[in-house]
Amino acid sequence: MLNTRRLPFVAVLLAFLAGALGLIACGGGGGEDPDKVLKETFSGDKKVTSGKLDLKLGLDAEGSASLAGPIAVTLSGPFQSQGPKTLPKFDFDLALALAGRTLSAGAVSTGDAGFLKFQKQDYSVPPDVFTQFKQGYERSQNQQKGNDQTPSFSSLGVDPSKWLKDPKSEDDTDVAGVQTTHVSAGVDVPKLLDDVNRILSRAGALGASQSQQVPTQLTEQQRKTIEDSVEDATFDVYSGKDDKTLRRLTVKIKFKVPENQRANAQGLSGGTITFDLTLADLNQQQTIDAPANPKSFDELTKALRSTLGGLLGTTGGTTGGTTTTTPSQTLTTPSGDAKAQEYAKCISEAGGDIAKAQKCSSILTGG
Repeated sequence: MLNTRRLPFVAVLLAFLAGALGLIACGGGGGEDPDKVLKETFSGDKKVTSGKLDLKLGLDAEGSASLAGPIAVTLSGPFQSQGPKTLPKFDFDLALALAGRTLSAGAVSTGDAGFLKFQKQDYSVPPDVFTQFKQGYERSQNQQKGNDQTPSFSSLGVDPSKWLKDPKSEDDTDVAGVQTTHVSAGVDVPKLLDDVNRILSRAGALGASQSQQVPTQLTEQQRKTIEDSVEDATFDVYSGKDDKTLRRLTVKIKFKVPENQRANAQGLSGGTITFDLTLADLNQQQTIDAPANPKSFDELTKALRSTLGGLLGTTGGTTGGTTTTTPSQTLTTPSGDAKAQEYAKCISEAGGDIAKAQKCSSILTGG
């Protein structure tokens, strides 16, 4: 697989795209003046309390045998707020397509119970695990300063208006049945990287840098590498004409790996990264129901071992929560309630910190 530690420009571009998720909570729209539309979109105080999310992130790689075929990640489903600083209800489906293989996952929160999805099967989250996750989320929300309940670019100290260049008003566009004002713009990469550094700094403060995949700051050499790599970057915003709220955001970045970097990139010569976020049925009541006939948490851990073990190439049998593997690979089979308790403790100690909570998955997979 592609080593992002040795491809800083790809890692940073992906980090930038992920940061765009904060726009879900922003206001938007405001007439045909493109500068005004952008300003109100990124700094407005409109709130999104419910709706249906459809997010697509893709990488079309060129020249790399290890990245044959496009990489695609999709996240979709309804969400419903339960009030400020309270874990919302949601029913999200996640799909990952990589090297000709597809994995499906997801999560459901009804407010009182949680469920996980894996390969189109539903599994119950133990009540103590869900309760501790919910308490950790709400504790982290209560620790936030001010009244901003949801992330935005401005809350990260980021101002896209400084690095979007030559904004233009395009024809009005229908997005999920709503008329929107469409503004297109280019991207001033050096100015963008100033804000990327701010995002990376915030991620480092939250512990995300411990993943060793994303730096806490870009060095001057890394900045130059990225600037030399990006051939073209475009940004499109669609704001509702009537409710002045973001309805769609698309980003497209075309890059070329410098020849002296291709050996470290496993032959990758370039490619295109795309990000497409659509929000439908905004502020309309969403019904989130518990899945019918979910299997137990213990069954989930078995399914994870079976599927991920096949993807990683692990071999051998399982006895008492251990797995025989090749020397360079390890995958642990959780042992029912004991692993659930360990996972619950990890989630609780994460205290709503997403970076720390993600690491808890190693309890299930031994990663």
